[in-house]
Amino acid sequence: MFFFKHYFSFIFLVLILSFFSCKNLKNEDNDYTKEIDVIRFEKLFFEYNFDSISSLKKKFPYLFPKQFSTNDWMSIYKDTLRRDIFNKSNQVFKSFNPYKIEISKNIKEIQQEFGDFYIPKIITINNGIDYNYNIVKSDSLLLVSTDCYLGDNIHYKSIPNYISMKMNVDYFVKDITESFLLDFIKYPVDRRFISKIIYHGKLIYSMNKITDFNLEQIIGISQENLNWLTENEDEIWEYFVKNNLIFSTDISLDKRFIHDAPYSKFGLSIDFESSPMVGKWIGYNIVKSYQKKQSVELKNLVTMNEYDLYLKSNYSPRK
Repeated sequence: MFFFKHYFSFIFLVLILSFFSCKNLKNEDNDYTKEIDVIRFEKLFFEYNFDSISSLKKKFPYLFPKQFSTNDWMSIYKDTLRRDIFNKSNQVFKSFNPYKIEISKNIKEIQQEFGDFYIPKIITINNGIDYNYNIVKSDSLLLVSTDCYLGDNIHYKSIPNYISMKMNVDYFVKDITESFLLDFIKYPVDRRFISKIIYHGKLIYSMNKITDFNLEQIIGISQENLNWLTENEDEIWEYFVKNNLIFSTDISLDKRFIHDAPYSKFGLSIDFESSPMVGKWIGYNIVKSYQKKQSVELKNLVTMNEYDLYLKSNYSPRK
């Protein structure tokens, strides 16, 4: 009970950060183009002399909301499980410069495609392995939970494999880069299934163009899943068409074909063999089909109306 009390307290902290960040950082230096600014808060917190916690509070007031007392923070500081998690995350991210270099490289690629944008201060934390909030972004801050990228770890044993497979350092920079791209690729107001999958297709296509990540890593699937998608693209599209899903506004389709899961849900015997997120794969291939014919600049592609993009793509799966 002790651990869970503070585990959820930390989640709440993460959720409210966006309300504090703009106020506290509005006067800070905005020039991040030469070198990104990264603060290893989890190291400062767990390696600090706790008698000097007031110094940390003064330096990072937006990370110490008034709802939590010094005793609350002391409990987290002394908790053996939280400290063990920190020690493991600190070991994995002992050398942080390679990640900074890779993040900076991807930022430059985004700037080349979309122009300059405000680069938030990156703060690494430990959030109690809450993978639902591994990345939290506001206008001025990007919080990244390093304890959600530990790889093969005993603390992940109860987490489903399709989630834990992405909780390793190979996804660390990928997730950060994707969070930057989401500033340029807006979720469609249109509720139709086709618009939603093309939105995800835009994101996958953009990540594939500006980064060195492989396609399965960008989508968040295994190589086996990717092989299945490649082999069954025609059948997936045929299923969508025959069952009148393309223009459907049924929100249950999101869970069946877009959201991360062990597999997609066609309601067929092949379900357990299928890849998850088949809708994203179709959306990506529709975007690719459009680009083969139109070859527009990426910044124009991502702002294009999804339905218009679909009509002009003349998408047809390869046989």
